[in-house]
Amino acid sequence: MISLLRLAAQAEALRWKRTGRGVAIQAALGAGAAVFGLMLLIMLHVAALIWLAQGRNGAVAALIVAAVDLVIAAVLGWLAARHAEDPIQVEAQRVRDDALKQVGDTASRAMMLAPLLRSRNTKKGLIGAAVTAAVIGFIAKR
Repeated sequence: MISLLRLAAQAEALRWKRTGRGVAIQAALGAGAAVFGLMLLIMLHVAALIWLAQGRNGAVAALIVAAVDLVIAAVLGWLAARHAEDPIQVEAQRVRDDALKQVGDTASRAMMLAPLLRSRNTKKGLIGAAVTAAVIGFIAKR
């Protein structure tokens, strides 16, 4: 039972580690999208200033750069917004859940046999074990 609890704890630690990794990647991509979004605003302002100040040659170049920034910001924003499940995180969660279920099953078996082992009267011990098994079965179904 202790090895199952240790396995569950290791699986939970791996799951949290992978969850943190995913959040960090999303935050970095979001920060990249924010940087390019800020650059887009700066370039749009520069483009408007150049366009108002002189001919269209400088403004066209600035607008092209701003369009590229817009595309990059959109791609990075889309990557940051999507939520792809990490298969290792999902597997670690499944291992943790299975280990905890096995610990619960082992503990319930031990609790079910306890009245039988404690009782000096076999009939009374069997009734106690049956009642304990029924209660544990009812609780496990919830």
